[in-house]
Amino acid sequence: MIFDFRFQSVFRWVNKARSRNGQFSIPRKERLAALALLIVLAARVNVAIPDDLPDMDTCQSLDMTVPDRAIEGWCLVIDPGKGNCLACHYLSIAGQPEVLAPSGNIGPILENISEKYPDQVELIELLNDPVTMFPHTIKPPYGKHRILTEREIEAVVVFLSRL
Repeated sequence: MIFDFRFQSVFRWVNKARSRNGQFSIPRKERLAALALLIVLAARVNVAIPDDLPDMDTCQSLDMTVPDRAIEGWCLVIDPGKGNCLACHYLSIAGQPEVLAPSGNIGPILENISEKYPDQVELIELLNDPVTMFPHTIKPPYGKHRILTEREIEAVVVFLSRL
């Protein structure tokens, strides 16, 4: 399949870019562009959010190596120990478990994200270090402070891009 070949090629290119000490030898902007390409390719496979999203207990029991990155992103969004996005952002979508606590109202509503951030590199940057885009923000720098890994940020972006 063309999709599998492109996805695997970009993924291998990004992973081979690590030197022996674990640091990336490819500049950060190029890595982010490659991740954005991976996200776009992954988003074309499943463009809809599943009807029944798992609750926190189910998320914790899931094997996060499953190919549905949107579910992985959802689980990170609702996890109070990881993304915890609902502490600040309001989110209401079909299939959302009723057992979730009410969403926050500090940050913007999580809707129409693909329209607000058509360039997913911007969304990745926003999650990595929001101060680069919004100097006076109180949003946590998930990537910069290693709250989320690059893979986890990618999964959150896949989920948010489908809203």
